[in-house]
Formats: sequence, C-alpha cells, structure tokens
Amino acid sequence: MRIYKTEEFMTHSKNLHIFKCTSDKAETLHTHEFIELVYVLSGSMTQIMDNRQYEVRHGDILFMNYGCTHAFSAENRCSYVNILFSPELMGEEIVTPANAFCLLSLAAFNEMRSDANFGKLTFFGSERKEIEDIILAMLKEYKEKQSAWETVVGNYLNTLIVKMLRKTQMGMEQVEIDGMWQELSEYIDQNLDSRLTLSSLAQKCFYNPSYFSRVFKEKFGVSLTEYITRKRLNYAIELLSGTDLSLDEISSRAGFSDRNSFYHAFSHYLNSTPTTYRKK
Repeated sequence: MRIYKTEEFMTHSKNLHIFKCTSDKAETLHTHEFIELVYVLSGSMTQIMDNRQYEVRHGDILFMNYGCTHAFSAENRCSYVNILFSPELMGEEIVTPANAFCLLSLAAFNEMRSDANFGKLTFFGSERKEIEDIILAMLKEYKEKQSAWETVVGNYLNTLIVKMLRKTQMGMEQVEIDGMWQELSEYIDQNLDSRLTLSSLAQKCFYNPSYFSRVFKEKFGVSLTEYITRKRLNYAIELLSGTDLSLDEISSRAGFSDRNSFYHAFSHYLNSTPTTYRKK
C-alpha cells in the first residue's frame, strides 16, 4: 500500500497543499502522513475510509485523519477540492471549551467509532454556499500566492473547521461527550505498551498539545502523564501478583520505557520496589 509523504505535496508551504481535481478514475488503497479534507463540488463518488464505504456528492466534506487508509472511485466525472494539511497549522484559538469535545467527535479515535456517517459532513442550501465560498477562496489564494497568502489561507482554514465543528456540535448530546472520554480512557488501557505521549495523543485528537493537556486535566483531575503512569502501574501490579513473569517482561508489557523508569514510578507512587512488592 502506498504511503503519501508530506514532502510530496507540501512544496510551497510546509504545512499545506490545496488542489482541485476533475476525474472519473479510481485511486487505489493508500494512506498519508497528513490530514485531508475532500469537498465535492459536483458529481458523486464512492470513498472508502478505514474499510468503511461512503457515497458522497455535492456539498459533502470528508475528514481523513493522518494514517487513515483510503481509496475512491467515480463512475462519472466528479469535481472536488482536496485540502491537505498538518495539525500544526490549526490555530489554538479555534479550540475552545465549548467545542473541544466536538473535535474528538470529528477527528479522534476513528477506529473506535461505529457511526455510519463518521468522518462525513453534509451541507445544504445557504450553508453549502458559505462553505463552498470559503473553500474556493482558499484555492484562489493558494494558486495566486500573493503577499501573506499563507496567513490568509490559514485563517480561511480555521473558519472552515469552526463551521464543521458547529455542524458536528448540533447533534451532540452530553451522553455522547461522556462516551468519547470513556473511549479515550479505554484506548489508553488497550495501548499501555505503546508510546502514549502528550504530543502523539494530542495530534491524534487534532488538538494543540497545550490545550489538550488542560482539557484532559480538567476532565480526569490529573495530568495525562500521571494518568498513564498510574494505569501502567496498576497493570504492572496485576502482573506482579498474578504471574511469574520477569520484572523486565512486566515492565515492557506495562509500557515503561526501561527498567529504571519502572522502578522510579514504583518508588514514587507506592514507596516500594517491584521486587519488594512481589515478595509481600
């Protein structure tokens, strides 16, 4: 499967590439290192994202997070705009307490969501015209590259994302919001042996890292680092008590980077060592 690299597209800007296509052909399964928005200007096509099939037409926007597997086909001529960008391009000002949870709905943990239309937004009437005007203005700025064009395009992109967030937010209830935080907690539980850093989770969630850190602490009462460390310690304690695995194997399975960090966490939170704890 082909992996589209950032440097293949971000030639005029390190964080952004925009282009318009008219095609009746197919694109085989691939993935990419950047985030992609696809807006359909005319016609229709079949898009496959992470093994889910979407029928899209004029007024539809598809959101594809980086690492998403993707293919599409169009039986008739279809015109669309692709907006490729890195999360770093997003302005922190678009992420507020009011819409932070909607970002999780829009962009985070798509492998755990089962909604039929997840990743797809549809606009009609005046809403569609407004969205389309923004996208075409972005395309024009990107093509002409007049002075300060990157700033202008970045502002347009921020506005576009806010419009998408509002659309997402309209149908969201508190129970869904709470469910997403539960999904985040479960994701951490299921990936303790992976590299769960602030920057990687924030990027996965489409958050500015500093803002993600604040929102997470408000929700869980501790920092992300402390939360993950405690989860890893709890799992390590289960392995110490219920298995004969070596300390190195337990440290690895619980996700500690090395033996020293494992011992340091035990000493800091439990005032003991793994060896002493196991003997008790």
